[in-house]
Amino acid sequence: MPVPHRALRRGALVGALAACLLSPALSRAAEVHHVGDISYVCGGVGEDAMNALKKMSPQFNLGFWMVEGPRGVYLADVPIRIEKQGKTVASFTASGPLCYVKAPAGRYTLVGTHKQQQRRITLQTGNKNAYLRW
Repeated sequence: MPVPHRALRRGALVGALAACLLSPALSRAAEVHHVGDISYVCGGVGEDAMNALKKMSPQFNLGFWMVEGPRGVYLADVPIRIEKQGKTVASFTASGPLCYVKAPAGRYTLVGTHKQQQRRITLQTGNKNAYLRW
């Protein structure tokens, strides 16, 4: 017995909704946050979330990874502060090891804290492959 076209569409919609609800990492990976002139997105916990996040990279002009140890174990839930000329322009907790930032052109210092240890790096807009390493 053939399935009506409307029933197929309804089933596809229910399936898509269920996938979104059952995969919070994917939905978080695509959530862009705004703080003043700064926009950012962080995530990458899981292969699907990492791929979704990387597809968003053209929208941003800074990118950085948070890793630990010589093998570069990915970190999440890292408090981040973005400074420009010594002034904090944004602060947030990175939900995954990869963050992309859209900021006005310039030079920024990223400060991350993990296990009570701060790491800082300075980068220019256009750099999307920086590392905060503990």
